[in-house]
Amino acid sequence: MADQVTLTIDGVEVSVPKGTLIVEAAKRIRNEIPVFCYHAKLDPVGMCRMCLVEVGTPAIDPATKQPQLDGNGQPVIRFMPKPTTACTTPVSEGMVVKVNSEAALADRKAVLEFLLTSHPLDCPVCDKGGECPLQDLTIRHGPGKSRFDYEDKQHFPKKYPLGDLIVLDMERCVICARCVRFQSEVAYDPVLAIEERGRHAHIVTYSTPGFDSHYSGNTTDICPVGALTTRDFRFGARAWEMTNIPSVCNHCSVGCNTVLGTRTGEIKRIMPRQNEAVNEIWICDKGRFGHHFNGSPNRLTTPLVRKGNELVEASWGEALSLVAEKFGAIKQASGPNALGGLAGARLSNEDLYLFQKFFRQVIGTNNVDHRLGLSAALEDETAYTVGVGLGTDLGRVGKGTTILVVGCDLDEEAPILYLRVAAASCKRGAHVINAGGRRTKLDAQAKTSLRYRYGTAAHLVLGLLASVVQQGLVAREWLDSHTSGFADLEKALPDYAPDKVEKLTGLAAADIETAAKAFAEAENGIILFGLEAGNDPALRAALEALALVTGHAGKANNGIIPVLPHANSRGAADMGLVPHRLPGYVPVEAGQAGLSAQEMLAEDSPIKGMLIAGLDPAAESEAYKAALDKLDFLVVQELFLTETAQLADVVLPARGTAERDGAFTNAERRVQAFDAGVPAPGVAWADWLILTAIAGQMGADWPYASADGVMAEITQTVPLYTGMEFENLVAPVSLARKTSHYIYEGMSFTADVREGVQWPSLAERESAKVPLRFVSPAAPASNGQGLTLVAPRLLYDAGRLLAEAELMQPHIPQPQVLVSRADAQKLGLANGDIVTVSQNGASVALPVQINRSVSEGIVVVPRNLAGRPAERLVGPGGLFSSVKVEKI
Repeated sequence: MADQVTLTIDGVEVSVPKGTLIVEAAKRIRNEIPVFCYHAKLDPVGMCRMCLVEVGTPAIDPATKQPQLDGNGQPVIRFMPKPTTACTTPVSEGMVVKVNSEAALADRKAVLEFLLTSHPLDCPVCDKGGECPLQDLTIRHGPGKSRFDYEDKQHFPKKYPLGDLIVLDMERCVICARCVRFQSEVAYDPVLAIEERGRHAHIVTYSTPGFDSHYSGNTTDICPVGALTTRDFRFGARAWEMTNIPSVCNHCSVGCNTVLGTRTGEIKRIMPRQNEAVNEIWICDKGRFGHHFNGSPNRLTTPLVRKGNELVEASWGEALSLVAEKFGAIKQASGPNALGGLAGARLSNEDLYLFQKFFRQVIGTNNVDHRLGLSAALEDETAYTVGVGLGTDLGRVGKGTTILVVGCDLDEEAPILYLRVAAASCKRGAHVINAGGRRTKLDAQAKTSLRYRYGTAAHLVLGLLASVVQQGLVAREWLDSHTSGFADLEKALPDYAPDKVEKLTGLAAADIETAAKAFAEAENGIILFGLEAGNDPALRAALEALALVTGHAGKANNGIIPVLPHANSRGAADMGLVPHRLPGYVPVEAGQAGLSAQEMLAEDSPIKGMLIAGLDPAAESEAYKAALDKLDFLVVQELFLTETAQLADVVLPARGTAERDGAFTNAERRVQAFDAGVPAPGVAWADWLILTAIAGQMGADWPYASADGVMAEITQTVPLYTGMEFENLVAPVSLARKTSHYIYEGMSFTADVREGVQWPSLAERESAKVPLRFVSPAAPASNGQGLTLVAPRLLYDAGRLLAEAELMQPHIPQPQVLVSRADAQKLGLANGDIVTVSQNGASVALPVQINRSVSEGIVVVPRNLAGRPAERLVGPGGLFSSVKVEKI
């Protein structure tokens, strides 16, 4: 093949794609060339010289321009006069490489001797001991004895805090620069650098606070020595003492694959588990350090029942009998619709499926929902119709792909998605269009930024759609065969032409037209939208239509990714945890829709009894708390005694993700299984088991004995999940896939490598025609004072799970108002001033922080912080609103 190159490495012939580096070519034949500075995810630099090899290429006859041949008819190989770095040298046709020649081995030995001149003998206490490349390579290639004078050893501080999460031992550092390069090339947070030269070179941080990055923990993974360690794991356990359990992160909808490093029933560390289709080999610091809720002393350990004004410990039998008795009495006296259930999107698919089954089949009502708090701020049905196609891999898309991001601060809402989208732009040439109401980190990597006025996201997308039609960029053949209703949609679009919406959105018509052209003409088109776009049906319909009209749906690397807020937000929708749909997005019968979460918690709600699992409505608003307090009977399944649990008549202790098995469905519709790693506290049960027991007490005969038994039923009753039995979800990737992608660099632990299974969107089904929808967007609210309050989600917030991680508390900000310098000058504000922020009768007093990333006309109050000031202003499910700001 023309794009293949054949070379010989240590006498073994191998063919690899053009441009492959020697070090990667050698891996194809299991010939491991030792490295320190090289990492497959970073740009090669050839700093450490550990990978020196002898390289020869065929001699070319100057006259014929053909390879010279020897007496045996074989090409004459001319070797370079000195060894060459295998990590920076691409292969060429006919190349001959000697990895283990006498000269190469001597060079490796010399490199190691130099590196060890000042390296401390810390192996017995070093956290990297037992999984350290320097240890392994020294044993394999190093000298048995050093010739250097011990008195000439270079000394550095032994535990220098780069930040409050990462500790640097500079004496162990080999100046491979992996940490510095990761922060610049992958995280796009260039907060580390190397100062000085030679033996005086050392790592420093230039940010305030130190090592200010959401991804700092990854540097400890890829560090080939023990120079960088985390405060969380430092001196916690030895590598060989731990059992590594495959798991999935439960903090956001990316679904990062993780490894629970456990010892004596305790989680000692969280590490990334390589999955090139999801998180590659990275995780954010929230996923790494936010696990302490699992072993918290504040966990619920036994059922509680209310006796008088107190919750007292009870047996499972007593608690379950009481629940069945009270629910049965309410059903008999007031009918099944007097009962309702709310379940959080952090529960597994198995839990959520049985939750809705319990209410629909045992109770007989559709009063079920998960849309509360952040889940109420962003719901979605577009993934079912035009979600990204099977085989989509954001880690591979590049030139020829346009990625449109609407209303989403990826760095805060879905950090690993941010890394993958930013890399697609900066490393592989994808055209990223970042559309939002304020500046975000992705603007620095995006080719195009569109700054629209809050409340006009739907108008912008309709403007893009109208421009696609005006410019004749409709994918007509695909549209005719896969959709219906284009004629009606086309009639509505002229009112949203770029020149008609430019004043409303604040964007020039030419900019909208250019962006529309870039998206429509791309070979592949992917749309991501998030919380700050607003929970607007008109926006979702417009985004769906934009993907369909341009033909960017129904195939790999095309379609929509809704950036939902929780680990199983997608699964909650899939499993029918809404009052108007059954599992698999099947509508309930006409007139049979149940009450939504907001309706169940309304002042005039007919609900008399509720079961709430993994949600805390009482913490969301005083109105919700009052509604719960009026119930005749309240049951709560929880990890902690939350504000809602304190109001309950029965509290049932549930197991966390690390204490049971199950499956989550991530934002890209990839169903991924996780395993149990540590024992549950006390007598806590998995949520699916609690529901099975309650159903049994109420007369149902459910046969479930395990989570995989529940999933087996899901595969039979929910067509989307056909073939997703646990044995398929945990199936290891193929050998070919491992050979080409799975490289453990800097960390030698192993765990099951599995990629999960995606379910297909409607647009991918051959016989399906997706109806094009048009929903007229509402006019945006006017700004009385000209200020728009935005309540975005931060990665580090005051959520209940993160509150148990003491190490992370300094990263959780106190509530404050972020304003631009221009608005601060207009209002006469300085940092620290106290202001009132008012909207529709609600008012909060907060300190001011002038922030250069905030645009003029925007004030930012992050949501889910202490006291919930943002929610008091915009409502529990709101995201932006017009406000008045006054200095006190």
